[in-house]
Amino acid sequence: MQGLVANKFKHALDWRPSLIGQFVFSTLLSLLPLSLVVIVFLNALNKQLAVTQKIVSDNYLVTKAFNSLKQDLNSLERATRQNWVLKSESLDTLIENKWQSSLQSIDELIFLSPSTEYVAQWQQLAEVLNFAQQHLVAEQKQDGELFAPASKLIAEQTVWLRDQNELRITKNQQQLKALQASFINWLIALIPLTLLVSGGFLWRISGRLGELTSVIDKLGQGHWQQKISVRGSSELVELGNKLEWVQAQLHMLEQQKDTFLRHVTHELKTPLASMVEGTDLLADEIVGPINSEQQAVLELITQSMARLRVMIESLLNYNAIRTSKESVTELNFNSMKTNIERHFEHRLIARNQSLIWVNELPSKAMYISSELLEMMLVQLISNALKFSPEQGVVTVEARYKHTQLQVTVSDVGKGIADSEKTAVFGAFYQGKNAKEQTEMGSGLGLTIVKETVEQLRGTLNIADNEPQGCRFTVTLPIQVTQGVN
Repeated sequence: MQGLVANKFKHALDWRPSLIGQFVFSTLLSLLPLSLVVIVFLNALNKQLAVTQKIVSDNYLVTKAFNSLKQDLNSLERATRQNWVLKSESLDTLIENKWQSSLQSIDELIFLSPSTEYVAQWQQLAEVLNFAQQHLVAEQKQDGELFAPASKLIAEQTVWLRDQNELRITKNQQQLKALQASFINWLIALIPLTLLVSGGFLWRISGRLGELTSVIDKLGQGHWQQKISVRGSSELVELGNKLEWVQAQLHMLEQQKDTFLRHVTHELKTPLASMVEGTDLLADEIVGPINSEQQAVLELITQSMARLRVMIESLLNYNAIRTSKESVTELNFNSMKTNIERHFEHRLIARNQSLIWVNELPSKAMYISSELLEMMLVQLISNALKFSPEQGVVTVEARYKHTQLQVTVSDVGKGIADSEKTAVFGAFYQGKNAKEQTEMGSGLGLTIVKETVEQLRGTLNIADNEPQGCRFTVTLPIQVTQGVN
């Protein structure tokens, strides 16, 4: 039972949401503050609209009651003046009822507008009406001037009531504008937060994709032992698992290819040595004299075996580059120069070609894989000499720029067409100009250069030389310490 619970707990910890789930969650998270602000605003707006409706209703009822009171007082004044002439008992009763109705209207106004300011106004009007009623009804005075204070106060209160109504409406409109402005300010304030949440999701996905890109780049560089650990959504984790499988398959294929190249090249060298030895015996006429036609055939065989030897050596170098471990040593450029000149000595003499070295390296101890660098220079110089004419010059320049070693090999040959500048690094590729050469290469020279540059984590660039020819520029990271070589 405990094991089942532990497995369920582990499964819960390993659960990873999908990309769609993460997108929905981030969208809801980014919209949550906006939704809350909208809900709060709508609630406040609903309350404010209710207040507006109450203000309009109260203003209408108070104005209606006040206008009714004014009409009653006007009717009361006319009836009172008529009764002074007619002396009618029924009219007396009507007048008394009108007075009571007017006073009741004031009570209604106090009920409809119970605020202090309004009550003070209605009480003042009630006092004036009570005073007029006392003299006109109780004391039976026939003086029209007794209506004047009430008429004047009514006129003043009409203006005051209109101003109060407008003031309440204006305040309510200001409150609505303030609510609207507050809502807009909240929206403006929340937009960066929403963008931050959305951007965080995109940044997270971008980071995970960047990890995948880094893993794939390392696979492309042959780092078969790297640990692939991709975090994030279930889709990305599944993709990481697939990459682990691809890594294992590629590693196995690479080992098989390396084994095949190693065995094939070594197995070819043994019969080739026997063929060379036999050809030399025939050419030296050890086993008997040969005629001129046989000599021509032997020379053709010798040339083919020499080319085969070059191809085998290139395959060995190519395989050595792919399987080599970087061994960083202090760069001794002069010693490397001597080794390379000795390597091409007979070739330079045969075609009357020359090498020019431009060494602008500083007096600092510089550390790099010298073995790989020398192998790369041998291939570049061999390629330059191959496509340079007799008496041609190949220039090798070495400089230290911006904490990097820059080596340039330039020739005065026919150059490389723009359409071929990418293809020339492919294994066994023979360009258009190569077909015109009497000295055929293995087709692996520039491939070895490319592999070496990638192994040293550098860059390789091809450009046209002036006035003719081609320039290969290699830029490599290098470790430097102060000191004199």
